[in-house]
Amino acid sequence: MIAAAMLFGGSQSAQALVEAPGASTSGETKVQVSVPEFIILHYYSDLTLNFAAPTQSVDEGVKAWDNVAWSTGSYDGDISLSDVKGVNNEDKVLVNLNNLWAVRGFSGSGNAKISIVNKMPNMVNQKNDKSIITMGDLMVTSAGVADPKEIRVTLNGISTGRATKGGVSMTLDFSETTTSGMHTGGVYNITAETI
Repeated sequence: MIAAAMLFGGSQSAQALVEAPGASTSGETKVQVSVPEFIILHYYSDLTLNFAAPTQSVDEGVKAWDNVAWSTGSYDGDISLSDVKGVNNEDKVLVNLNNLWAVRGFSGSGNAKISIVNKMPNMVNQKNDKSIITMGDLMVTSAGVADPKEIRVTLNGISTGRATKGGVSMTLDFSETTTSGMHTGGVYNITAETI
């Protein structure tokens, strides 16, 4: 605003307000986003299973020792070891491990393929190389689906809170296990692939 003083007839004065002319312009911008296809796999690079010792006295009757089996298991950490039970095959134990991997990202279909490979099935005792535990029957699991080769899951975007979680199911064969202690050397590989 500009105040201008004007004199009329010598003694009278008046003030007039004059607005300056304003300038304005605008532009419209179109926005588009190209989302790349990518996938993030969360996994544990090292896994230690600690079985609770099932030491107990069991009355098997006379000459009946075939029913001795592992009955419980535990894992001290963020991963729960659940549903540990014999699979009616003498020395084999079924182990279901939940929340061992998770995936998130984007793909053309919004889905991903998760597969598992048993790379090194044998775990050998650190002090006695003749005592072996064999890892077998590996399956990837998620939301009630399990398969020994691959499963398909939704990616749900990039948020860690919406990542799809899954587990691994396996049998541990104790038929060649003769000593207690840590058995090491087992390796499996999980692959996540956009589809």
